[in-house]
Formats: sequence, structure tokens, C-alpha cells
Amino acid sequence: MIRETKNVKTAMPLLIQFASSILRETHGDTMICGIDGGANQAISLSLKYGRLISRGDVKAADMVCVVDETLAKRAYGRDNITGKTIYLHIMGMEEEFEIVGVTEAGSSLLQNLGDFIPSMVYIPYSTLQMLTGRETFDQVAVRIQEKANVSETKDIILEKLNRTTGGKSFRADNLSLQRKRLGGLLDIVSLILTAISAISLVVSGLGIMTIMLVSVNERMREIGIKKAIGAAANRIMLEFMTEAIVISLIGSFFGIALGGTISAIGLSIFGLNAPVCWTDFMILTGFSLMIGAIFGVYPAIKAARLNPVDALRFE
Repeated sequence: MIRETKNVKTAMPLLIQFASSILRETHGDTMICGIDGGANQAISLSLKYGRLISRGDVKAADMVCVVDETLAKRAYGRDNITGKTIYLHIMGMEEEFEIVGVTEAGSSLLQNLGDFIPSMVYIPYSTLQMLTGRETFDQVAVRIQEKANVSETKDIILEKLNRTTGGKSFRADNLSLQRKRLGGLLDIVSLILTAISAISLVVSGLGIMTIMLVSVNERMREIGIKKAIGAAANRIMLEFMTEAIVISLIGSFFGIALGGTISAIGLSIFGLNAPVCWTDFMILTGFSLMIGAIFGVYPAIKAARLNPVDALRFE
């Protein structure tokens, strides 16, 4: 009935079951989605390897599944694991499924609602009904035509459902709108964290500049001696610039080590995994060195411009 509604492109039944999975001795929390054939059109699945759930799988209630690449990489260290076996604990029973396809991580509209949704495993909805002893399903995933009015289509579907079922209560959620709202909220949080980080970097830079100014004052006589025996201003400036950059490098090393340790402990407590990107570490270190160089310019210029006679008099 929903598929035949005006402006509806496709619709499919959807069941959700939270369970645990075992894939090559790797245990994890899993969200099992019971889907129909053609799910890529309804919930935006992007296939990477193998195939998706077919109408034949649904009709025969086959023990086959499609997993996301995050789960595949965690267990095997690679993406393509079609043909492998995964064990799902459903209703207290361990069930064996053959993996027939791998989707791109986060490709499903359901998974894009947040970063805290566990690994996704897609099986025929008829198979999940059989294993859980259910004859119904939780939701209907609907995709409307391009440029169609979402609110108008939603009202038409709800009216038809209420009229057909005798006034039962139904609710319609716009997942695309929810994803945009969540994305906007995350952008605001990211902006706030970026502002806090920028303030911290400025404070750190001022700290480096203060340390270098104190160093210049403490080594005034040393600078005077160097200039008196022929040290050029640019050599003095280079010396203090190098010192500021080294201080930034040491601070970056300890900051990354401390932050990485705390993050690793937190992830282990909650049983989460996060990829380590060394390129990001290199970029962060380079940015910190740039901050040190910028805030080290003034003390270096001050040291380079010292009058040797005045510097030698300094006690």
C-alpha cells in the first residue's frame, strides 16, 4: 500500500535487533537489521564487495548476511571477507550466517545518525522473523521521489495507514532531517572545541614567548660576548628561534603521548576502537612548531638587536 502511494519511490519492512557477534574470534556488539531485497534503494546501502540481500533470500529465509567494512577490518584486517562465517547471538541462541556482501562503513542512512551505533549486520527480515518468532516488523523504511514534498507525502501515508488499520497510532520520522540536525549540532560542538583549542594554542604560544624573553634577559652577557667576538645578528636570532621550536617540539611530543594514552584508556574501558592516523599527528606537530616559531620571533629579534656594550654591562 505504501509503495503505491503518490511520490513514494520505494518502501520496505525493517526489523531491528541488538545482539552480539563473533567473527574470527572477534566479539562485539552488533545491530542486526532485518531488510528486504532492494535495501540499497530504501536505506542507501553502498555495496563494496559481493552482493546485497536478494528477494530470493527473503522468500527462502536464508541464513545469509551483509556486514559493514568496519566489522570486516576489525576481525580480518581487510575489507573483502565475502564467503566467511559470522555467528550472531539472537534470542539466546547462536546462529551461523554466511557473509555474502560487504558495504562501505557508514553508508546506510540508519548508521549515519550517529557515531555510537554499533557494527551493522543486514539479514533478510524473514530470517529475523523466523529466529525471533515474530510475524510483524518494527518499521517501514520509505524513500520518496526526488523534489517531492516530504511533509505532504508523510501525511498521505499516515492517513492511509490510519484509515486501513482502523485508527491505530503510527509515527513517521524524517531520517534525512534528523541527520542534518545532528550534523549541525556536531558542527557547533566542533566549532566550540576548535575555539577552545585555538585559545589554548595562543596561551601556549604566549608561554613560549615569555620563557624566551626570560632566557634573553638571563643570557644577556652571553649574547654580548658572542656579538663582541663576531657573531652576526642573524646567527643570534637563529639560535633563539631554534630554541623556541625545540620547546614546541618537546611540548607536542608530551601532549600527543598524554592525550593518546588517556584516549586509549577511555576506548578500552568502553570497548571501542579508533584508527590511528599518523598523518594527523604529523600535521598537529607541524602546526605546533609553527606556533612556536611565530611566538619566538619577538624574543629572537630582541636578542639579535642587543648592543654588545650594553649586553656586556648587564649583571
